[in-house]
Amino acid sequence: MAFLLRYGCPVTILAWRARDSQRRLATQARRPGSYAGRARFQPLYPELLPTILQQAIGKIVEVGFARVASDDDAFPGQELYLEWCRDDVFDGFEIPARDLDFLGRD
Repeated sequence: MAFLLRYGCPVTILAWRARDSQRRLATQARRPGSYAGRARFQPLYPELLPTILQQAIGKIVEVGFARVASDDDAFPGQELYLEWCRDDVFDGFEIPARDLDFLGRD
């Protein structure tokens, strides 16, 4: 939709969507088991983690989308990821999106 300003300059009004809603739309399109990219493991509360995950802090890992956590899970509503095609770093633990810093995303 375009409008003319007082000085005759055309202005286009774009639909705006909050980042959260864009993320939710992307999540809805994502399928469990799909490749999600490379991410650095940076947990918010490292002192609460098991030893294997404490050793993984700062490592860059390829991850795949696992699922969205249900309301009765430890991270309700969050996207959960697994290490892609191996278990060398996370040892099979599902990692919440808040603890991953994805590389190459804005």
